[in-house]
Amino acid sequence: MKRVYYYSDEMTDDFASTNGKINIDEVNGSYRYSHHSIGWRIAVFFAYRIFATPLVWLYTKIWLGVRVKNRKALKKVKGCFVYINHTQNIADAFIPTISAFPKRAYIVTGPETVSIKGIRVLVALLGAVPLPGTLSASRHFDQKLKEAMDEKAAVYIYPEAHIWPYCNFIRNFPDKSFSYPCRTGSPVVAAVTVYRQRRVFKKHHPKITVYLSDPFYPDASLPGKQARKKLRDEVFAYMEQTAKEHNSFEYVKYIHCSPSQK
Repeated sequence: MKRVYYYSDEMTDDFASTNGKINIDEVNGSYRYSHHSIGWRIAVFFAYRIFATPLVWLYTKIWLGVRVKNRKALKKVKGCFVYINHTQNIADAFIPTISAFPKRAYIVTGPETVSIKGIRVLVALLGAVPLPGTLSASRHFDQKLKEAMDEKAAVYIYPEAHIWPYCNFIRNFPDKSFSYPCRTGSPVVAAVTVYRQRRVFKKHHPKITVYLSDPFYPDASLPGKQARKKLRDEVFAYMEQTAKEHNSFEYVKYIHCSPSQK
């Protein structure tokens, strides 16, 4: 029987299995976004390239059946921001690594990713860039994004913010995060996770295809707010159209209702 979720607000409802289970620490000015020591770079190489990347490849390719379409889009640019829909609890932490390869992938995350004691350093090594909670942290956050662009890396952003498992349509999202590419003058690639039914074991979770757009660029002739809105609208249009064209399977059903009906 197909699982059904009832929602009233696309921008605030959250169906993540970890929702409310993590005590979230504020990311303040004491959080260290950037590391420049040789020791840190060596640790990143072993954690990201030697340890994580092969495991991620095995998990995404064999277990999830992930395919990536138009991977060459990321080869057309140096550093870039990638905006992608948020439809997986675990896989969304791995899809950036496999779709950006051989580029280094970073993921802009909520502060909960660095709030779990024992793995804070590991998630930072693997590319988590938590959203800042204070003004001083914001300056360090912005500097980290600039460094990622200089590194010719791909910074992944989930603008829908909340996880809706296996959702096969694009939810409305704000334009606030599009200020990052506008401020740095960086290209943007839109990415869409869609689902396809398995040919065998059809009751098992569906396989995943990730479609990448050709690059979009901030319009430098527009004021900041207008430029980020234009960029957001271009990305949203691509994501919405791609989801409609290629989402061939509904594994989870989402039904809109009023708040009183939930």
